[in-house]
Amino acid sequence: MNNGELLFYRLNPNFSSALLGERFGFSCCQFFTWGKSMRKTMIFASMIMIFALIGILTGCNNDSSSSNEGEPASKEKSVEITVGAEAGGPYTEFYKGIVDDFTKGTGIKVNFLEIPHDNMHQRFLTESMSGGGAIDVYQTDQPWISEFASNGFLEPLSSKISDEDKKDFAPAALETVKYKDEIYGLPYLVHTPIVYYRTDLFEEAGLKGPPKTWEEYRTYAQKLNNPDKEIYGTLIEGKQAGEPVTHLLDLVHQGGGGILDENDEVILDSPEVKSVFEYLNAIQNEDKTSPPGAVGFDNAEAQNMFLQGKVAMVKNWPYMYSTANDPEDSRVADNFAIAKQPKGDLSGSAIWSWGYGVSSSSENKDAAWKFVQWATSSEVVKQLGKEFINPVPRESALNALKEDDSVSKKDLEAVTIMSESLKDGQVFTQNPNFPSIQERLSVTLSKLLSKQTSIEEELDATSQDVKDILAE
Repeated sequence: MNNGELLFYRLNPNFSSALLGERFGFSCCQFFTWGKSMRKTMIFASMIMIFALIGILTGCNNDSSSSNEGEPASKEKSVEITVGAEAGGPYTEFYKGIVDDFTKGTGIKVNFLEIPHDNMHQRFLTESMSGGGAIDVYQTDQPWISEFASNGFLEPLSSKISDEDKKDFAPAALETVKYKDEIYGLPYLVHTPIVYYRTDLFEEAGLKGPPKTWEEYRTYAQKLNNPDKEIYGTLIEGKQAGEPVTHLLDLVHQGGGGILDENDEVILDSPEVKSVFEYLNAIQNEDKTSPPGAVGFDNAEAQNMFLQGKVAMVKNWPYMYSTANDPEDSRVADNFAIAKQPKGDLSGSAIWSWGYGVSSSSENKDAAWKFVQWATSSEVVKQLGKEFINPVPRESALNALKEDDSVSKKDLEAVTIMSESLKDGQVFTQNPNFPSIQERLSVTLSKLLSKQTSIEEELDATSQDVKDILAE
């Protein structure tokens, strides 16, 4: 019994027993019988008023909610945010390993909701459409940016980013996270595929340095091809999946072509795009310098073939560098180098990014934005670039790596080549329908490399299907 209840008991000795019985779990029968009396009812009404006052007074005296003199009357509740991320992905693991630094600095607790890569897009889309706010920050693959932004699923961030930060990011890096000139995320990884080549095989063939043009690449592949020793000159990915399309778009850009023009008109049936498929068909089906099963390969098989020493040149993502450089995982660890992709009519390639964006349905947008700032800060992306030997999207981070004595000369050269490859990058994902277009192009590539149809027929069919996609 607290002081307030004792006070009431003393003021109302005839009626407090039933009420206190109710308060402490005794039978309520006495209380309701007593309430039939008008006189007692009036007293009961008075009692309620007294109890209300007592509740206020005792609440103020409660140790758990009171504050000592000089302390604030209430404490701000700690904030928690949820980051949707790729399950088991190396970059997710990297951020999980250092996120305590963010929490210590901000007081914001971060929970990672990990989703298998193949399910991420649909899971994020479902969550965004529900508007439930269960995910505060999305780990964003570039092709989703325009789709999510056009539907209002991502917070616009341009006004939140300082001019200094905007200048620090490579221009092409920020283009990957834009939709209609508004920025909807910040990238921690911006990359293009690069050429991995066997220095020992190049030396044996009398080749000095990597190929710089399409013609040289094809010629080098012919000189290096030795299927009797299970070594192919190169590898053309043709699996009906999203990854091979990213490499296809490299060639589309280098050949001077495109998917859509500035007015979103389809330009796939152009001579420039036709030349791309003629080039790929020549390597795969005429020269036969790419493995016969390559029509079913994507970047995973390309990596395995190179690490096993079965291909002399291959285009793949920067992430393969560390694995190829590890003698425990690679037979070619001491016998390879990397280079920018060869030039067609144009230099450069398609550019791709992974980043973080704030969900528009988040109830903790300020905290979510602080996480995005931290996760893409110069210090963090420098650390990521050093750990994975990846390109870095910030000039300040690249400069910091150059001044880091713990980074080997070989690794620094690799990071520099990867980062410089971003300068001529071309973004192909501005249209919200790009994921569907990419899926259709995967069919096109697979059918043409397996010679199921002619280039002209398939490009006509693809163009019409893309028009239908845009009209939906």
